[in-house]
Amino acid sequence: MMSNFEFLLILLFCNSIVLIGLVLRSIKKKSPRIILKFFFLPVIVSCLFGLFIQEVFQVSEISNRQLMANFLLVIWCLKSFYSYKSIKSLLLEDFLAFIRHQISDKKYLALLTKVVKVSSIQIICFSSVFSLNYLSGFSQFSFLDIIGVILCLIGLFIELISDKEMRTKERDKFLTKGLRSYVLHPNITGIIFFLTGLQVLAFGGVGSEWSFIGLLIATFIIYKILIPKIESNLLKKYPDYSSYINKMPKIFSFKKIT
Repeated sequence: MMSNFEFLLILLFCNSIVLIGLVLRSIKKKSPRIILKFFFLPVIVSCLFGLFIQEVFQVSEISNRQLMANFLLVIWCLKSFYSYKSIKSLLLEDFLAFIRHQISDKKYLALLTKVVKVSSIQIICFSSVFSLNYLSGFSQFSFLDIIGVILCLIGLFIELISDKEMRTKERDKFLTKGLRSYVLHPNITGIIFFLTGLQVLAFGGVGSEWSFIGLLIATFIIYKILIPKIESNLLKKYPDYSSYINKMPKIFSFKKIT
């Protein structure tokens, strides 16, 4: 029987191949738009490939929990093709700069190594679903699974509302109404709810507790890298944003502030 480590290595290889393809396509087009738009495409391919491996090698039976987790993640990734543009630009700015420098200096091995590292982070951050694609546990839904699905749906709902509000805001002003009258970054709130829901689903799998590391790493990236970049970018555009930052909670709040 294939070990969990071997299973993840195969998925990492698959994920890396797709990400390398996106990088090469972007280099050919001389534009980062392809990577920015389809950055989570490797995750979709790896999810589907994981299901394929599980079925072909009969690693375990496919469960309802597993199908639901994969479906939700694929929907989220497809949604990312048409949203998170500013978030992905900030999150990937160092990676895109690295690509440009390595291409200019013709250091292709260093570029390949970097792509594999980024691919590894993708696999780790969504390890909740990948762990289910190895040993998904009993097929029947449990109460914990229902909680996980509800958290994912709440996250998606918050993200959709946040996206809708952003599309209607005035271009020369930062948004302080709607969800942003409660927290600074409701879109990030939605993402955290979604990832937490996937992790709760993963707890129904066999030996999937290790995947909790992925949620911790994703949360670290959000809090320590992404949010500071978002706020720094907004401060450059809107100098008076600093007073708004000081009085608003960043992610979670049930109280309307503004």
